[in-house]
Amino acid sequence: MGSASSKIQYAWVYLDDNPVGAFQMPCTFPMIGASGLHNVKIYPGVTPVGTLSPAAIYPFYQFYSFNITMNQGAKYTFHPTSVYNTWVKFPYLENFNSGSEVPGVPPSGIVGYYGDGVAANATTTTMIVVGSPLAYQGNSGMVIVNAAHPYYIGITNPGDSLPNSSTPVYIELNYRCNTLFSVGVTEASNDPSQGDSANIASPTALVYPAPAWTKMYISLNTTLQQFSSANYLHTVYFSMQWQQGDPVNDTLLLDNIKILY
Repeated sequence: MGSASSKIQYAWVYLDDNPVGAFQMPCTFPMIGASGLHNVKIYPGVTPVGTLSPAAIYPFYQFYSFNITMNQGAKYTFHPTSVYNTWVKFPYLENFNSGSEVPGVPPSGIVGYYGDGVAANATTTTMIVVGSPLAYQGNSGMVIVNAAHPYYIGITNPGDSLPNSSTPVYIELNYRCNTLFSVGVTEASNDPSQGDSANIASPTALVYPAPAWTKMYISLNTTLQQFSSANYLHTVYFSMQWQQGDPVNDTLLLDNIKILY
């Protein structure tokens, strides 16, 4: 769903439904079994931000399963592939390539946050769509902060009511930046009687600079569990702050943003 992009760094391997182990890819692993026909299952794993685990099976990717006749002592090469499970929901997708999103204009899928009337909390600049050579695939979103416009905070649009139970909820994104930026969650009431102010949680992820495009998987569960569950809309925010001594322009580029559960 959306643009194809992944960063599968680990493999959990099972032989005839018995665990062989977890391995960092590319890898060589032992397959101890009698010569003959066997079933091999390989589960794709990632490095999830926002959890206590340095590596985990990604719950949204299908495992790779095949039968193979093997002989003890022989070596075999596998090239596993994976796609999203059919049950995965994508309440939000932004790849900056819709017909209305053209270079030089703000994207419709990420809008500036203007602080609910509190000027100190409001963004001082705007994300715009950019094309080649800056973009990752097609078009991307770019934000620049500097001395004149030192703070950016933008939120995904539209919002959606995300589960705060044990259901895994993630955001995937591709990014390139020369500065720190934050990713977190906001919650606003979907009930007009409750007003429209947003509750902004502490950042789920503080992301370090990356000179080349890279992929990130962020678990939102711990953050969402701080919120209510009924009659509320959630958005994901991206923020960055220019500091004295930074380069003239701090730049953040984003692409292939997906919220999924």
